[in-house]
Amino acid sequence: MRRFLPRRRPAPAVPEPASPMALLLGRDEVVLAGPRGRRLVRGRRVLVTGACGTVGAALCRQVGRYGPAALCLVDTDGGGLERLGREFAGFADGAVTIAHADVRDAGRVDRVVAMARPELVFHTAGRRNLAAVERDPCGGVAENVTGTRHTVDSAVRHGVERLVLVSSELAADPTSVLGATLRLAELLPHAATGGPTCFAAVRVGSVLGAAGPPLSRLARRISAGEAVTVPHPAAARNFMTVEEAAGLLLEAAALAEEAETFALDVGRPVPVVDLVHRYAEQLRLPEVTIRFSGLGPGEKLAEKAFADSERRIRTVHPKIWATRPAPPPAGLPALLDALEAAAGAGDARRVRMLLRRLLPEYRPSSAVRCP
Repeated sequence: MRRFLPRRRPAPAVPEPASPMALLLGRDEVVLAGPRGRRLVRGRRVLVTGACGTVGAALCRQVGRYGPAALCLVDTDGGGLERLGREFAGFADGAVTIAHADVRDAGRVDRVVAMARPELVFHTAGRRNLAAVERDPCGGVAENVTGTRHTVDSAVRHGVERLVLVSSELAADPTSVLGATLRLAELLPHAATGGPTCFAAVRVGSVLGAAGPPLSRLARRISAGEAVTVPHPAAARNFMTVEEAAGLLLEAAALAEEAETFALDVGRPVPVVDLVHRYAEQLRLPEVTIRFSGLGPGEKLAEKAFADSERRIRTVHPKIWATRPAPPPAGLPALLDALEAAAGAGDARRVRMLLRRLLPEYRPSSAVRCP
């Protein structure tokens, strides 16, 4: 007599524990490294400005893994360039080069691009500290607008196939000088379309990395028992990892067609207070004191990837959205010349006035004290 044993039910799948960064963000990290970016980079000459920055360095490392024919690292930080260059010691001789250059120097930028002959340029250089640019609008214009103009002009002059500009969500309906300079920088590639170079801009959120400056500063304060300063109890930001930012740049380079501006869908903005508490728990220091400083000049309560007037466009990647910018304002070159002259003369008042003239959507906001 045959005996039938009851079929054993398979054990329920045990979900893998979430990574510390996923727990911190309150969501899974978006995997952006894919075949499109790999195909775009492999066998091509690539140049990255701002290579020593948090996003720039992560991008260089990811590009290096995709097998470029050559990689040129550009920055003003000579020591940082040497350290970053040593990470690519296994590459063939001459495949990775470093160039000490300031994007504000048009002649130097042109010589570097002429020497490297890149097919693909990622422009990550610029000033990104909101409070610093609010205090020094002339410096912000020089680095974010003039520097981008020099890079775009040189790319067009030397026949670069694609150029991707790193922008920020602060450029959407800007309320700060930083946001205004980045919004203006987004218009520059659009004004240069029609030639052989394909352009794109990428708006990144508040970037976090395992050893990035925001988290390292936060860890020091929490570990020392110091109060953590948060702008406002309701302040929320679109946080993303440095790997997501680098992957987004590569995907945008592959997806670009008509000078689009791309952004990553990271869900709802994360309250800054929640992120501080989550990070304190990861450090096993749940007791943390939070002090509210109030919103600084130009600072937003919550960020958004696109302006209210911008039409969101789906892309082939389910987590990447795009928008196509409106035509640049009439007389843009002459107004840019006037803006750069005012910045060079240190005339902050005229710089602010010209930014408002160039960007009707720019509405400067004042400091807001906490209730």
